[in-house]
Amino acid sequence: MSAQVPAELPSLAEENERLLQFLYVCPVGLVEMDEAGTIGLMNPLAAQLLLPIADSAALANLFVALEPYAPDLRYMVSSFGGERGAICENHRIHVRRGAGAAAQVLACSIIKIEAGRLMTVLSDITEQVAQERRLKEAEAWFSAIIAGVNDFALLSLDETGRINAWNRSGERQTGYSGRDVLGRTLNVFYFPDEAVQGRAMQQVDLARRDGWHIDEGWRRRKDGSRYWCQSLVSALEEQTGEITGFSVVLRDVTERKSSGDEIRRLLTTDQLTGVSNRARFFELGEAELTRWKRFAQPLSALMIDVDHFKAINDTHGHAAGDEVLKQVAGALQSTLRSIDVIGRLGGEEFAILLPSIDIQGAEMVAERLRRGAAGLVPTFEGRPIPVTISIGCAELSGPVDDIDALLREADGALYAAKQGGRNRVVVRRALAA
Repeated sequence: MSAQVPAELPSLAEENERLLQFLYVCPVGLVEMDEAGTIGLMNPLAAQLLLPIADSAALANLFVALEPYAPDLRYMVSSFGGERGAICENHRIHVRRGAGAAAQVLACSIIKIEAGRLMTVLSDITEQVAQERRLKEAEAWFSAIIAGVNDFALLSLDETGRINAWNRSGERQTGYSGRDVLGRTLNVFYFPDEAVQGRAMQQVDLARRDGWHIDEGWRRRKDGSRYWCQSLVSALEEQTGEITGFSVVLRDVTERKSSGDEIRRLLTTDQLTGVSNRARFFELGEAELTRWKRFAQPLSALMIDVDHFKAINDTHGHAAGDEVLKQVAGALQSTLRSIDVIGRLGGEEFAILLPSIDIQGAEMVAERLRRGAAGLVPTFEGRPIPVTISIGCAELSGPVDDIDALLREADGALYAAKQGGRNRVVVRRALAA
């Protein structure tokens, strides 16, 4: 019996060649970098994903390349305390390349391999996110059917949007009797907050236009308690096309909301400051734009920069800069209404949408925010760090079909505020029709 000759082991050069071939054909983008974001190696697909959104000079550092779209990546890495392991998994980065352009969505996972060495995986999940969005509303109602009907209330409205039929399911969920609600609009289930009172009838108007509309938010029971409610308003249409009334389903999802709040927070907030992340801000912005087009209510925007932020980082360090951003964001948020939309768009830049506020009101809000920030004196390791902000204001008006145009106007005003000496508010008047 002849002895078996062992196969010859591949040489180091052959192993390197195989590794390079794998990196070249790998179906995801791969980036090797250090903890400061400095890139050592990247494969062609990673370059293909990054080049359209960052100039070639910025590709030396992943944090710099993605700063306009994912400003919290640097913070995630610096705050990770483990020797190795996953820092983030499938973190979604929404990239908007210009007015009217659809957002591209990248999934980013960062793994710490060893001290000073990280691997980042990037992939384009734009189509997956679009499919999720299309299925989201239908899925909520299908799951409700499976869960049972005890948390549902059924009622109907006449063609003007007033309640004309009430039953025990509605009384069980809300505590209202038929005498309490018949002849009234869905506003009866809202808290007496003028800022949101009109939203109930907007649901009816949108259902009249689109055939149906789903909304979710806090509602009021007769005893004054609140619950988180999904509402579906469906138009009842004759063969002639005439709308004769509406069918309404109210679903109590308070328990589901409580269990999902932490997941929602992780997906929609900037991890450093706690305000909306870039993706969530633009999602809410599109909803406000739809309301503006439909109901002709004012909509204003503020663009905000922390003054001399680079000098703060250079003088006190990035950790001190992070603390300044957290305190500024907290001060801004504490001054705003619950329906106002605030987001961190990148670095030291914040944006705010002010529904139902015209440019004069926006200027007053901006001045209040500016004074509040000037009164802050953040401290880091016992050292005070004085801070001020510059603000640009604009109001949406005219045939504008995306939220980017409004932000560009506000950004132009912000640029003027910085050129004028900073720590000031500048107003850009309404867009030309």
